[in-house]
Amino acid sequence: MQKKHEPTLLLELKPSKKLKRLLVVIHLLALGSCIANALPVAIKLALLTGIWLHFEFTAKRFKSEQCKIKHTETSGWEVSDGNGFEQVQILDSTVITIFAIFLHFNNNADKQSVLIVNDALPEDDYRRFIVRLKTAGK
Repeated sequence: MQKKHEPTLLLELKPSKKLKRLLVVIHLLALGSCIANALPVAIKLALLTGIWLHFEFTAKRFKSEQCKIKHTETSGWEVSDGNGFEQVQILDSTVITIFAIFLHFNNNADKQSVLIVNDALPEDDYRRFIVRLKTAGK
């Protein structure tokens, strides 16, 4: 019996609205706790500035990130950050849930990770990605 060939899986991650909301809430909580603490005003202002700058940096990085993931039977897994695809090896430490995927991979000798929230992909693509991760082997 011949083995059925799977088509190429090409996924383009979009910025996640859920993750963006979570980042806003976390930074607002940090700002609120900074205001409510009993530290001197100068330290409070320094902390408020630091938290705000971190939020600005994170928001800019969040908007500019582009990630594409590709899987073929011949080439295996490939990841692109906008500069072209590089072959990667998916690690066993990857965590797959229905809400998010914590994708861990080796890129050359570097270990990297990508958080993929379920609204970063269309629903069908997210399901296909989960199935391909589980069936294609890591």
